[in-house]
Amino acid sequence: MLRTRRKQVFTFLGAVAIIGASALASQHVWREAGLKSLQAVNEQRVQLVANALTAEVGRQDHLPVVPSLDPDVRNALRSRDAGSLERLSRKLEVVSREADTRALYLIAPNGIVVASDNWQASDTLVGRNLADQPYFKKAVENGRSSDLGVEPESNRTRYYLAESVRAGADLLGIAVVRIEFDALEAAWERAAERVLVADPDGIVFLASDPTYKYHSIGGKTVSDSAEVAKRYPGVLGEPIHIKVLERRGADSIIEVEAPDAGANYLYQTMQLPLYGWTIHRFTDLATVREDRRDGTIIGGAIVALIIALVLYVIERHRAYVVEKAAATQLKTQVEERTRDLSESNTSLQTEIDEHRHTEARLRTTQNELVQAGKLAALGQMSAALAHEINQPLAAIRTFMASAKVFARRGDLAQVVSNLDLITDLAERMARITGHLKTFARKSEPGHPEHVQVDRAIDGTLFLLENQIKAAGVVVDKTVEPDLWVLGHAVQLEQVILNLVRNALDAVGDQEHGRITITAQASESQTSESQTLASQTWASHVQIKVADNGPGIPANQLDQIFDPFFTTKALGKGLGLGLSISYGIVQDFGGQIHARNLPGGGAELTVELPRHQRGRAPAEIAIHA
Repeated sequence: MLRTRRKQVFTFLGAVAIIGASALASQHVWREAGLKSLQAVNEQRVQLVANALTAEVGRQDHLPVVPSLDPDVRNALRSRDAGSLERLSRKLEVVSREADTRALYLIAPNGIVVASDNWQASDTLVGRNLADQPYFKKAVENGRSSDLGVEPESNRTRYYLAESVRAGADLLGIAVVRIEFDALEAAWERAAERVLVADPDGIVFLASDPTYKYHSIGGKTVSDSAEVAKRYPGVLGEPIHIKVLERRGADSIIEVEAPDAGANYLYQTMQLPLYGWTIHRFTDLATVREDRRDGTIIGGAIVALIIALVLYVIERHRAYVVEKAAATQLKTQVEERTRDLSESNTSLQTEIDEHRHTEARLRTTQNELVQAGKLAALGQMSAALAHEINQPLAAIRTFMASAKVFARRGDLAQVVSNLDLITDLAERMARITGHLKTFARKSEPGHPEHVQVDRAIDGTLFLLENQIKAAGVVVDKTVEPDLWVLGHAVQLEQVILNLVRNALDAVGDQEHGRITITAQASESQTSESQTLASQTWASHVQIKVADNGPGIPANQLDQIFDPFFTTKALGKGLGLGLSISYGIVQDFGGQIHARNLPGGGAELTVELPRHQRGRAPAEIAIHA
């Protein structure tokens, strides 16, 4: 009794320990999953902020150049006539209103504003002396400048772009556009974003929360230089201290000590090299904490349920063992009393049962073998046909659709032309299916013939023309003239179609997808098997199909020619194209191999023996 009690206590303590460990493990797994999801969202949000800033500046960065190229501006700045300057201000007002910019004005070489888009406003810039402004000085020296700073009167961040207006070597004035980011900051605040943008000195000049504005961040201390003080007069605050708690690749889990003391965030930065600015984004970890809590509850509950189920099964098994032992004992007693009477009957019945079971297994095995053979043949032919005739069928549908259009227009000549093309494609599909059946049965394909490489490539590209246009892929073709190989034209086109189709799938999602097809004569090579056969190839033809896609995983380069092996998504490929191409190239007496290009993408090369057009075709070996 005491032993049973101790066993129950130990079992209970062990179950509690297992539940606690599983809860901790589940908590960690859910936390990691939550952080990965949050990182993915954070990267997209930071990119959106960068795009918004770049778009806001890029929308107006050309405006200073427009006045600098306008003859009316040059004439007005040269003459300084009051009427001309007033007309110039009216023109600037129209340009500023249409471009939706905050300020557009012209400064004379002495620093006085002579024309402005707000020439009629009470706080007009006309007449102000801006000779001490950094953007004016830099534009006078370099012809172009940009400057970021805070305007003391409004305490608002301003970004200035300036362009010099010259007549030959003479400086006539400076055209300036002023850009403000109030709309962006307001949008960030409405969206509850935690975004800071810092200048090259680490000073935050844009922020979704004004509390962080004009503080230094990123470990930089506020410089005491006159330039920084002039850009942010009287507004600089204490540095924002960031304590890194955990590194997660490009992101960090941080604790912000001031001004938002004690808060933890997922922290990410992004550089804007064009302007020298840095974007800082803080993402709240509330969802991660919720995931962690849910993981703890779910992990503990699942393991507790499993333990309860296991204990139940153990108890049921224990009862079953007891019942089975009792039944065995009873059966033994009965068998002892009836053994003499039932021995002969049992032996005969056992033999009859064995014969019946053997006959049933034999019939089942025969049926399974017949059915397996049927399914194997049907699967091989159906998969090959579905893979190879998809493109001709698509072309036939296209020609049929256009034929209907031409028929409605009464253009019978074009209808007949389309029907001829459909007939050619149907014949081609018949040739393809015939070849697939021959390849599947490992039968002799027939006598070889001379095949012109460039015509085979052109025929393939014609078949894939619509798919190439629909995918927006650029195909570069470089083919040497008068290249001939010995084989079958439809088979060579089939190989090229498979290679180009795979390349098209690889670059289909690329923004600037490109496929390069080259065919050229190569130097002769003698393999070991050819040497043994006393046969040396005088020259070869290399057909290469390259793309700028993601390439082939290095550990899969040796498997891509295996049947039913594919790197495409489920439902997008059967894994037969390269396997069939490999068999066809072997029939031609050639080789096919793949490699990844150093600059990205993959390249598949078909190397075939080159033949002269005038020579009589010779039999080539069939490599199953």
